[in-house]
Amino acid sequence: MEPQIGGENNALRGKFKFLLMVLIALLILSGISAAAVYYIDSISYAVTLRDDGREVEIVTLEKTVGEFLEKYEIELGPGDSINLDRDDRLYDGVVIEITRTLPFYVVADQEEKTVYLPQGATVADVLKKAGIALREKDVVNYRLDAGAIPGEKVIVTRYDEEVIIEKEPIAYNVIIKKDDNMDEGEQKVVQEGREGELQRKILVTYRDGQEISRKVIEEKVAVQPIDRVVHVGTVKKKITSRGDVLRYSTVKTFVATAYTHTGNPTKTGVMPRVGYIAVDPRIIPLYKTVYIEFPKGWEHLNGYYKAMDIGGAIKGYRIDVFMDSESECIKFGRRSVKVYFPK
Repeated sequence: MEPQIGGENNALRGKFKFLLMVLIALLILSGISAAAVYYIDSISYAVTLRDDGREVEIVTLEKTVGEFLEKYEIELGPGDSINLDRDDRLYDGVVIEITRTLPFYVVADQEEKTVYLPQGATVADVLKKAGIALREKDVVNYRLDAGAIPGEKVIVTRYDEEVIIEKEPIAYNVIIKKDDNMDEGEQKVVQEGREGELQRKILVTYRDGQEISRKVIEEKVAVQPIDRVVHVGTVKKKITSRGDVLRYSTVKTFVATAYTHTGNPTKTGVMPRVGYIAVDPRIIPLYKTVYIEFPKGWEHLNGYYKAMDIGGAIKGYRIDVFMDSESECIKFGRRSVKVYFPK
């Protein structure tokens, strides 16, 4: 019987030994697992991702922001922004925030620009982002405080104004003045003329660089013109039959008769003599000297005569020429003569 008891004891010892080995193995495995958990925990990071208003927490083994974005295939659009640089290292509790934008279009100064802004941007925000400064008279196709519409163009129409000066010459007048001290046909410039200047202030309006209107806002004579003054001679000139130069203002045709000695003095109180004529004082004033040109055959009488007498029959354009003899008077009779009024 003793051998049987020994066999049972051996069997019990074997089972105990096996259980002990299993327990030891479990303890070893438990230690390895705890170490692994500790190691993984030491090299991973809890990251909060905020993308266009959506938020999620991710535990990741990536070391940098760039690696994180690549790992989770997160792409940034042309105008999107991120709060961190791609080279920044991750750490527990880090927040990666991505701001998504939309394209907006601006047309100004003959150029179209595309800018990117978040949803809800105003027209003023779009213009500011595009670097468009508005001037006083510029016009925008939307209100500045209105919400910008993605895909719609914000159009800025530029209105510019400038004042220009136009100059126009003013012609001078030519003043002709008769000069009784100059011979007929002679001219003398006594004052040179000078053009004046008319100035116009013109308001020119441009739309996007193209002229659209002009308006005269002021007109004035900036420089007064100066008249050109020319003296023109009125004194006529004639070469007498004796070769003398006769300067006269007018010449008239008279009817001439002749008279001789009567024994009476002239109207002017002197005795008549050759070289005196009787006149109508309304036509030829007394004491006036004139030059008389006689017709053919009587040229020897040509010369200067002085109005010293009057006669009852001497009226209007008629003269009576004194001659020394009655026979000469009869021979002379009645003839047409030219009377020159010397200057």
